[in-house]
Amino acid sequence: MDEKTQARMRATYGERYARGWSFRDHWFGDITWRYILPNYYRWTDEFLRDLGPSSIVELGAGDGEMTDIIREHQPRWLGSITPTDVVPAGAARLRAKGYGAARQADACATPFADDEFDVAITYDVMHHVADPSAMAREMVRIARKRVFLLEANGASLVRRLLELTGTYREAGENSYLPRQYRRFFGLPGVARVEIDPFQFVPPKALSPFVPLTIAISEAMQRVPLLRWQCSGLRIRVTLDKPGRGGR
Repeated sequence: MDEKTQARMRATYGERYARGWSFRDHWFGDITWRYILPNYYRWTDEFLRDLGPSSIVELGAGDGEMTDIIREHQPRWLGSITPTDVVPAGAARLRAKGYGAARQADACATPFADDEFDVAITYDVMHHVADPSAMAREMVRIARKRVFLLEANGASLVRRLLELTGTYREAGENSYLPRQYRRFFGLPGVARVEIDPFQFVPPKALSPFVPLTIAISEAMQRVPLLRWQCSGLRIRVTLDKPGRGGR
């Protein structure tokens, strides 16, 4: 992604956060709260639930939709959470919601120390950044135990077509193939990378019937080969850093 596109994306999100505008609400509607975000939390909890209270950093938290859900559930693995966003309006909105540790931070070059957190998480962020491999390095660098991402699936034809729309271009959307994500995390200290497809949720204009959309999405996730046309990917990274208490 070139600098001009990055600048446009940051300006777009800065304006959105300043007025509390949610891309997910606008693009997907009610299914965001009934299906998408509950799944995001469930999959996060499944990957982290064997951990004790952990320090969590969330990169690209935006207006804190997922940060709020994690805080509301108070899972046993949550010791502390530090949400970040690249634009000042995003960080300011997070602090206004009570996240005193919130920071403005570029996910590709964070201000945090090596192994400062137990876990690094992010939701729908890597496909916005200029250098996804740099973001992967940062997540592995600042986390001691695990890294968790929910990302756009570049193998999905529908996803690729949506990225041609004006709404997606303004947001700087640029998804990658599963093998590319795996390559981003081919780093020292990484013990295992697991990638699975999830969810097929088209824009609300194309899927006005929420129960039917959910049923189709759930069915697609169970069909071999077809499931790789789902629009998202779960990326679970287990770390094993010598002398750092990985896993």
